[in-house]
Amino acid sequence: MTLEAIESLQKSVATENLEIILVESNPDYLHSGFAYPSEVRVIIPNESFNFHRFLNIGIEQSCGNYLALCNNDVLFHPDWFDAILKVAQAHPEIVSFSPSGKWIEQPERTYELGYKVMQQLKGWCIVVKKEVFKTTGLLDETFRFFYADNDYAMTLKYHNLKHALVYGSYVEHLEKKSTFSRETNMRVRENMFQKYSLPDYLMQEQYLYVFGSESNFEDFLKFHNKWGSPKVLYRKNKVADWFIQYRLGFLNRLFLKLKFKSALTLAL
Repeated sequence: MTLEAIESLQKSVATENLEIILVESNPDYLHSGFAYPSEVRVIIPNESFNFHRFLNIGIEQSCGNYLALCNNDVLFHPDWFDAILKVAQAHPEIVSFSPSGKWIEQPERTYELGYKVMQQLKGWCIVVKKEVFKTTGLLDETFRFFYADNDYAMTLKYHNLKHALVYGSYVEHLEKKSTFSRETNMRVRENMFQKYSLPDYLMQEQYLYVFGSESNFEDFLKFHNKWGSPKVLYRKNKVADWFIQYRLGFLNRLFLKLKFKSALTLAL
């Protein structure tokens, strides 16, 4: 799967300007008898997998002005980056981008601003100007995998940095079907309520997805301890989006970190 992603990437962009850094989570890669193409720079961290940590390693080692932070389960279609670059050059105030997860023929608009995860912001492929990290700092390594994209979205909003979904850019995500099991999630939820003192709202059916695994649940707690409980965060985002709409987004650096009364205060 990773090799297919690399090959589709090489076919889709001008390779003379392409730097591929693969942060490999398999510690036995060097002894596996398999090797990625010689032009791919393979880094094997001597540590457990952490999505944001591994991305940060690649960010620090990269040389380009634009970085594509991608999963390995993607296929790049022709001109996907050219479409993003056109939007970036026409609108220099936009500094972060996601491709569309499906082919959209001759869209009426070339892009859509926004921070909604899985809608405007696709966590499996984010293109960002490297200069952004001078403002935001590197990705928060608190998030090992789950809610990493949510945290990235909130970080952009906090710093008043614009993100856009680019319609003419097509990168296919070979997303696995959901393994959601209501019975399993209910068992995990029961265990978590025994392990922690949790707010009653997490017993509601709408939050059952949170208990897909203990790791998912723990990252959920980390995210909402950082940014606010679901109810608080909903209200914060309504105001933050209003600030951005009326060119007052600079106020988000003060507003989004205000501590409101929250239903979720558990610290891990």
